[in-house]
Amino acid sequence: MILLILGSVGYLLLAASLNRAATNEVQTAARSEIDRLYESGQVLPPADNDVPSSSAIREAVFLPDGRVIGEANEVPSWIRPQGKAVTTIRAHGEDVRVTTLVVRTGGRTLGTVVAGKSLVPEEALLRRVRLLLLLGGLTGVAASMVAGWLLSGRASRPVRRAYEAQAAFASDASHELRTPLAFIQSGVEVLSQHDRGLGEEVLREVGYLTSITERLLALARTHGEGTRLELQPVDVRTVCQEAAERSARALGVSVRVRVTQDASALADPVAVEAALDAIFENVARHGGGEATVWATRRGSTVHMSVADHGPGLPVEFRKRAFERFVRADPARSRTSGGAGLGLPLARSLVEAQEGRMWLEETPGGGLTACIELRATN
Repeated sequence: MILLILGSVGYLLLAASLNRAATNEVQTAARSEIDRLYESGQVLPPADNDVPSSSAIREAVFLPDGRVIGEANEVPSWIRPQGKAVTTIRAHGEDVRVTTLVVRTGGRTLGTVVAGKSLVPEEALLRRVRLLLLLGGLTGVAASMVAGWLLSGRASRPVRRAYEAQAAFASDASHELRTPLAFIQSGVEVLSQHDRGLGEEVLREVGYLTSITERLLALARTHGEGTRLELQPVDVRTVCQEAAERSARALGVSVRVRVTQDASALADPVAVEAALDAIFENVARHGGGEATVWATRRGSTVHMSVADHGPGLPVEFRKRAFERFVRADPARSRTSGGAGLGLPLARSLVEAQEGRMWLEETPGGGLTACIELRATN
């Protein structure tokens, strides 16, 4: 853009300067001829009328009746009085700048002086300048692209190292988490022999924790981009109820589930529950501890929404809510323990299921988290 602007401005200034110079040349030549006529006191043909040069200024003197002074065959056909004092005409395939000045003395007209000059030299110079600007601009753009590529490569090295370190951590964490989870599961199996109901409930939660850990680590290994989970038909009502019961036990959240019978989606049930868990955790911290889950089929998609009636979220923060570590109220988050990771994590899980997630304002006040998934056929 800088090269284009500077080159265009410079070219236009040069073209205007050459245009003024050509006009000044023919006017100066015509006025010189008029001064010569005044000095001689009679109408004479111009001097050096037969200069054989395409860039020379050609002149002619005409009587008031239109006859040319001197040899008529030596005056080019394009040297004729024009309706304007300065104009540009086309002659023999060239642009010609022509000036027409009337000679008057004592209240009477002695004649008319016409001077003309070909603009071919100026046009040739402008063509060379255009070519120079084009080649110079392309060279400058190529040089800037090479420099930008080299500099961006240097700047991205720390970022690549950070991603490699994150991938290594995800791999190590995956290995390290399997052992304690397996140990907990074996201990709970022993516990279930004495309290079968409690044991089955804890085993179910351990299995859920194991499954969600595997999915989160898969997202971490790919940095959350391009990851696709294995999809299967899922009963949205069952998933919503299980997530609501878990949040009620762990967070004390009161959730009402309103799901239609035809709400069946192609999804990963563990990932959907994990996304709802993150939303319910946000409800517990900032949404007043109460929410309603709605789910219904809309054509080829299943639309889910979790509406709370808390203080809501300003529009400017609603747009940034899915950025990691973004908190609308940092002071309140320090007391509640929020780190600004719940909603970004939930959206990553939804997008890994070929769905999408966004936030809306709850009618009457509050925040509504919306999830859209593919419906089963």
